[in-house]
Amino acid sequence: MTRIAIVLGSTRPGRDGEAVAKWVHGIARDRDDAEYELVDTADFRLPHLDEVIPPALGSTPGPTPGRGRTRSPRSRGTCS
Repeated sequence: MTRIAIVLGSTRPGRDGEAVAKWVHGIARDRDDAEYELVDTADFRLPHLDEVIPPALGSTPGPTPGRGRTRSPRSRGTCS
C-alpha cells in the first residue's frame, strides 16, 4: 500500500503548524487509499531549524538546547 507522509515542517517552540498537521492527519486516516503518517521534523536532529526566533526577524542566539531526536519515517511519498 502507498504510504504518504504529512510533514510538520516547523521545529520552533510555540509553532502553530502542529494543530493543522494533526487535523490533516485525522482526516487522512479515514481514507483507505493509502497509509498516512504524521512526520514531525522536530523528531530529527536539525539544529539549524531549531531557533527560537525566526531568521527573518534578525539574528538568533542559536539552537534551543536539548531539542532534537532521531527517528526515520516509514513513508516514501510526501505531502506538505
